[in-house]
Amino acid sequence: MLSIINNLSRASLLKHSHKILLRSLSSPPDDDTSASSQPSCDVVQGPNLLRTSAARPSPSLMLLPGLRSLPFWTSPDNTRIAYGDPMVNHVVEHLQKNADLIRTEYLERQNEESNKLPPTNDYHDHQKSLHEGKWEWFSYLNKGNVQGDFAFQFPKTAKVLQELRKDHLLFEGTPFGFCFFSNLHGNSSIQAHTSPMNLRLRIHLPLIVPSGQEEDDCAIRVGNMVRPWVQDKAMVLDDSYNHEVWNRTSQERVLLLVDIWHPDISLEEKKEIVGMFQQARQDGLWKR
Repeated sequence: MLSIINNLSRASLLKHSHKILLRSLSSPPDDDTSASSQPSCDVVQGPNLLRTSAARPSPSLMLLPGLRSLPFWTSPDNTRIAYGDPMVNHVVEHLQKNADLIRTEYLERQNEESNKLPPTNDYHDHQKSLHEGKWEWFSYLNKGNVQGDFAFQFPKTAKVLQELRKDHLLFEGTPFGFCFFSNLHGNSSIQAHTSPMNLRLRIHLPLIVPSGQEEDDCAIRVGNMVRPWVQDKAMVLDDSYNHEVWNRTSQERVLLLVDIWHPDISLEEKKEIVGMFQQARQDGLWKR
């Protein structure tokens, strides 16, 4: 197993996948290198991890220890935020108050047949192999990079998301940051998987939810918990837990997916982590 750590007392890399990337991110110092010249965030060998039958975070690549963790950070009725966290609560309130504006813009764009936006194919390649049926997405943030075409197609939604960027809340600057309209068509599903790391929280803002169905006909499982989406009620989850999604109805389920930094990661740590991945980009290991 691998781990990320340096002056940060937390951080571990878990799987042997992506070894080349991780080894390249790591620049093991020579014995005569002074501590002052060490990078602030690098990769070194780390401990093995103990797993039990309990549902716990199990990212496939990178784990930053010490972060608070729950499968869902919103209560079952979507009225309370775990730990009363002010950062997460701020983002949820910001998105929910703009839900109608975002949905209206999305529907208007989709109803313009002559200019209908074709679905992009820019989400993780492995995610494409995980889904069955029809799943479409339109990206604002792809692999940590803001997509200029989204702002042209959805200027009002882009403005809402820009507010999160100004506050350094949007999970950009790493290859694991995404934000997009997600349209899971009827009789479609996304198989069980975990995210590559636990540096983010993922927010679902449901814009269109199948109606007249049983709750479990269109839902998400995170860990051992299953929840349906409620229109305009943001759902916050930790996708480093094993999770899966399904829509067993004949209707579409549309939501705005937004990745934000985990609230326990400080601004200084964000800079160090982003700096590490920016170096990987310069070395040609992370491509846009």
